[in-house]
Amino acid sequence: MDRRRFLSLSIATTSGAAALLAGCGDGDDGGGGGGKTDVRLGDTVNESNPEIAAEKYFGERLNALTKNAYDVKVFPNGTLGDHNRMNEQVRNGTLQMTKTLFANLTAFDKRLGVLSLPYAFAKQADLFTALGGDLGKQLSGILESYDLKVLAYFDSGARNVYNKKKPIKSPDDLKGLRIRVPQDAVAIDTFNTLGAQATPLTTNEIYSAMQQGVIDGAENNPIFYVTNKHVEEAKFWSWTRHQFGVDALLVSKKWFEKQSKANQDAFVQAGQDTEKHERELWATETEKYVKQATDKGAKINDDIDVAAFQKAVKPVLEKHRATFGDLVKLLPVS
Repeated sequence: MDRRRFLSLSIATTSGAAALLAGCGDGDDGGGGGGKTDVRLGDTVNESNPEIAAEKYFGERLNALTKNAYDVKVFPNGTLGDHNRMNEQVRNGTLQMTKTLFANLTAFDKRLGVLSLPYAFAKQADLFTALGGDLGKQLSGILESYDLKVLAYFDSGARNVYNKKKPIKSPDDLKGLRIRVPQDAVAIDTFNTLGAQATPLTTNEIYSAMQQGVIDGAENNPIFYVTNKHVEEAKFWSWTRHQFGVDALLVSKKWFEKQSKANQDAFVQAGQDTEKHERELWATETEKYVKQATDKGAKINDDIDVAAFQKAVKPVLEKHRATFGDLVKLLPVS
């Protein structure tokens, strides 16, 4: 091959590669160059969790509102890391989006642990009302100061205790049990106060820890219990309803502000639509997974001495009241 032909082929190859890269759409503003902008959305739950379906729905709504300007790719199963790692990546703009436990956000600001307070809401509807009002606005404002923008508050269900040894009916039944909790000071104090041995672990560590006898159980919602196969190891499920869980769908504020105003509005609208859709989906799926848990041999009890639990955890509220400041005044338990 002569030198001129070699140079021609090299130029053509380089030009083709450049065009291919341009078509990948990893620019700052969706639709700016005719290609799609990639949006990576990381999560730790597996594909069967309804939150993954909701995240895919978000991508569909965003495309409908922006005429297919974005390609939202959902990464479940902790593919991109645990919650803490992804939260930090979204904060610095190297990851566009994530869905995270609110409890994990206390790594940025301890006030965000206010939703972890046990028995803070009598029923889930009270929580949703608070999130749609001043409490939700203040939490969003705190997160924005850390470059994390809330697009939706997801329902992640009532949290309940499950374990390998016995039904839980009163705080006395928890004494000595090693219960996995999120890496959150309020959750740790709650279960230690109830007499259990609170054991903070990441999501992906729970199953093996139960298998190996490191923990006796955990606390979470029915969907998490079944989809993560914890029902295989911990057959006793007790409806303690000690906390109504909230997850946040977050977008990097640094990245978000590089988008056009029209596309920013589309992200916000898609988030609002997805919040409504996810909550409806969660309610439907919860019923299904409770039945699945029973079919898989779970022994479910609902005869809980709620008053005894509420009395037992009062010291937790008093201990953390100063940490949460004025946010506590927005809770029914205040």
